[in-house]
Amino acid sequence: MKYIYLLLLPFILIFQSCEIINPDEDMPSFIKIDTITFSSEFDEGTDLVEIADAWVYVNGDLIGAYEMPFEIPVLKSGATTVRISPGIILNGISGTRTINPFYTSYNQNLTLTIGETTTIKPSCEYQDGLIFPWNNRGEEDFEDGGISIDSIGNSSVKIVKSTDDILEGLYSGLVKLDAGHKTFYGQSTNAFVLPNNGSGVVMEMHIKNDVPVMIGMFAYMPGGTIVSNDHLGINPGSDWKKIYVNFTELVANYPTANEYRVFFKANLGDNEEALIYLDNIKILHF
Repeated sequence: MKYIYLLLLPFILIFQSCEIINPDEDMPSFIKIDTITFSSEFDEGTDLVEIADAWVYVNGDLIGAYEMPFEIPVLKSGATTVRISPGIILNGISGTRTINPFYTSYNQNLTLTIGETTTIKPSCEYQDGLIFPWNNRGEEDFEDGGISIDSIGNSSVKIVKSTDDILEGLYSGLVKLDAGHKTFYGQSTNAFVLPNNGSGVVMEMHIKNDVPVMIGMFAYMPGGTIVSNDHLGINPGSDWKKIYVNFTELVANYPTANEYRVFFKANLGDNEEALIYLDNIKILHF
């Protein structure tokens, strides 16, 4: 009996060794995405967006959200359905990354091969049925003759069309603050009827600002009362940036309001001069 045990011992050790060296585990396929392209119609405003992440679903299961570009392993192979949902950063805060429900998802049926990389080139657009209430162009892009932002209150300067720093098109909006013009306070000339039942309300805009800019909203209540709400402060930056301002909760806080206006506020502070550039300001809701 001892002889049999000694005879089998080398085989037992070899078997165990093979299990350690070659564990029984799934081998992945790989998915690569560099960017998500976007397109818009004329009355939907600019197609310059800031899609930060791709939320990846494989056969209906969420694999994860990834900042582009990326290449990720996927424990799937063969015929596969992949869905890519565009992700954005709300309110300019990196901790509030979320799928943008106003953008379409990209769906593709493909074949994944173990050990090989499949490159996907997703595209998206605005969802059907979205409303862009700013104007007939869907936004204030400073290309028309007039400007749909008026100075109000104690504002000492107006926003004007400028060719000094153009994001796209022929003009951007400019607010110039200096010793004789220290305060800007402007509101949208149009008042918007917005869904106040918790449905999404977002303002997209591009901004380049030397001083902090406060964005808020007036709620026009029954009886003539106007409630002012400071909502989001945008820190200075030397480059143009796309901001997605989430007004959903603010609007829902005033369910009896008849309409709303957006406002912008800024002060010169301790600076000798400050420039604020705005472009492509649009509101979206279903």
